[in-house]
Formats: sequence, structure tokens, C-alpha cells
Amino acid sequence: MQHYFILRTDSKSEIAPLVLFREPSKLKVLTSKLGWKIFAMLSEPRCPIDIAKELGVHEQKVYYYVKKLRESGLIEELKTEQRHGTLARFYQSSGEAFGILSDSVKFRKLNIKSPQKSMLLRPFIENGVMNATVIVGSPDPHGPYKARASDASCAIDLAFFLGAYTTGENPPNYKLDTEVREDTLKGNMVLIGGPTANMITMKHNKQFPIYIDMEHEKNIISTLSKKTYTTDETGIVSIIENPENPGKMILLLAGKRFAGTRAAVLAVVTKFEEFLKGNKFGQSVKSRVVKGYDMDGDGIIDTAEFLE
Repeated sequence: MQHYFILRTDSKSEIAPLVLFREPSKLKVLTSKLGWKIFAMLSEPRCPIDIAKELGVHEQKVYYYVKKLRESGLIEELKTEQRHGTLARFYQSSGEAFGILSDSVKFRKLNIKSPQKSMLLRPFIENGVMNATVIVGSPDPHGPYKARASDASCAIDLAFFLGAYTTGENPPNYKLDTEVREDTLKGNMVLIGGPTANMITMKHNKQFPIYIDMEHEKNIISTLSKKTYTTDETGIVSIIENPENPGKMILLLAGKRFAGTRAAVLAVVTKFEEFLKGNKFGQSVKSRVVKGYDMDGDGIIDTAEFLE
């Protein structure tokens, strides 16, 4: 089981992986001044000979403490390297924070979003801060189709999902497509809705590996599988490099109709890690076709699965 150390202040909460011990004697080696110095230096991979040279002590003393630290579970062997005909072993601390767990401790249930999953959301979220603009279609008639966008309501579920990994800093993080200007177009963007109602989606529509064919019934076309998807419940989840500014990214969640966009949002919210595995017709491409289903029969799409 992975444990975490949480440091909370008035302005923020920070988290680090925590290694727990039930025997205080495991930490006895750290009460030595030299033992502590060696342990502190092993926050980065090092071999005992290099540590001995830096501290100006005999290498046998360093080997003694490295042995004790390893037996206590405070450090671990990371790698080996050939040096002058001998094998040099490199060690590093086995965690970022350490603690003692008493037998009488009572755990409280606390829902903490996985830091690993937060890493998967880069570059749209960086260090707990939204690093992208969510763009939804305007509810007023606009664009060549004079469409009123209704996809914005789908963004509520997406907002809850993204918000769980952010601190809520730097609002607002969204714009209507009619409000977007050049600076936004050059940044990271999350586009909600298809090209009929979202003009920014329309701008980049055919640059996605899977796109919506505006000339033929708004069908979804996959350049990866060469398939065409015609049902209203199908949608697209896709990440591409921003053509306006390489290095920045665009995440698209769109459908042939509203139901397809809802399916795309559900796929991101409930199956984001599966999405990142890539398309089965090209795993390096983060572009997937999804289909939504109404499993409880209330007329609302509540489940999504990847078709490719």
C-alpha cells in the first residue's frame, strides 16, 4: 500500500510519498552525525567511494553506514557501473519522506487523487495549475451554421475531473469560441464540441487523425482505421500538437451530435489512462473513437467505450 505525507498550509496542500516504519530502531542509524550526512547525500544516486571523497573520510566508514542504511530499508541499490576494473554500486534513498507508525494509530479515510494520474494530464495541468484554456461553443447563433452550442453542459463533468487535480488558481480557465483571440490559439487548449458549434474545433477539424466530415452527414472519419462512423452516439477523443504553436497541445472532445460529445467526455473522465494507450491501429497516436450507451434507460448517455 502506498502512503503519502500531506503538508497543509493556509495557501496550499503539498504531498510526497511516505515510507512508514513500525520499529523505531530502524531509524537509529540516522542519530549518528556521519550516518545522517551520508543519508542526506543519497537523495541522489551516489556510490560510497564518491561520498567518502566528498566528506574526506575513510571509505570503510561510508560502507559501514551504507550497509546499515540498506538493512534498515532507508536506501536501496539503484544501479552498478564499471570503474577501473571494479564494479561500483550506486545507492539512493528509498523514499522522499519517512515516518514511524505506532500500533495504536487510527487511520481516517481520505480521498487523495493519485499524483501518478496527475502526471498523465500534462501539459494541460502542471504542478496543480490548469495550463490550458477550455473552449466551448457559444450558446448564441454563430459561425457559418448559425449554431447554438449545447455541448458546454458536458464540460461540467470534465471540470469536476480536472478540478480534482488542480488548486483552483488562475481562473477563469475557459472561453467561448467567439471570445478566443490569437494568444489563446497559441496555447494549450481543450476543445469541447464538434465543428458545427465550436469554431475553434472547425479551424483544426481536419488536422486531427479522426475528424468530422462536414460534407457527408457529419460522419466521423478515422484516417487510422479507414472506417466511417455514422451513429449519433459516437464521438472523438484526440490529442495533437497545436499547429499554431508546436510544443503546445490540443485535447479534443467532440461528437457527431450532443450524445457523441457526452460519450467523449465520459471516456476521458472514467477511462483516461485507457485512452492514453493509443489507437489500436496506431498506438503512438492519442486519437480514439468512442461510443456512448444509455445503460439505465433514462435517455441519458452514462457509459462510454472505445471502438478504436
